[in-house]
Amino acid sequence: MHFNVASLLKESTGALREFDIDDDLRIEGETHRLRGHVRFDRTHDGVLVRARLHGDGAAECARCLKPIAYPIDLVIEEEYLPTVDVVTGAPVDAPEGEDDAYRIDKRHMIDLAEPIEQYWSMAVPMAPVCRDDCPGICPVCGQERAAEGHACTREQVDARWAKLQNLHLGS
Repeated sequence: MHFNVASLLKESTGALREFDIDDDLRIEGETHRLRGHVRFDRTHDGVLVRARLHGDGAAECARCLKPIAYPIDLVIEEEYLPTVDVVTGAPVDAPEGEDDAYRIDKRHMIDLAEPIEQYWSMAVPMAPVCRDDCPGICPVCGQERAAEGHACTREQVDARWAKLQNLHLGS
């Protein structure tokens, strides 16, 4: 997702550009549709990018392993600094302490792919579930606990492990 900000860089601090987004983007090896709004504000040093984007993630339920989809909402706010002066074409060093800042390339393009991927990674749930009360899979038989006819109990033990019940540890 690239945006040319050459004309914005020629304007004074406070100038802005806004765009609506409805595009596919490759994130973590998969294509996702992103929708939302992005705003570019000219700052003293560069361009402040503010974006609110929405998409859908896909995974397996952490409890029952069924495929699920879940919403992803991203709120991005990052400042991009130029690598070359828009008027003279001379190289521009990053201000002290800003060596790891996002940079506007030499063609005055801002690429939002990297921050979107980073924010996406932080927004993905660690253990997504299909529903809050998902009972998961039975540890005894491996069937879904919510399935009709599931009658296992925790007291049932796999016959291969039955002899371990006779062991008494410690004392």
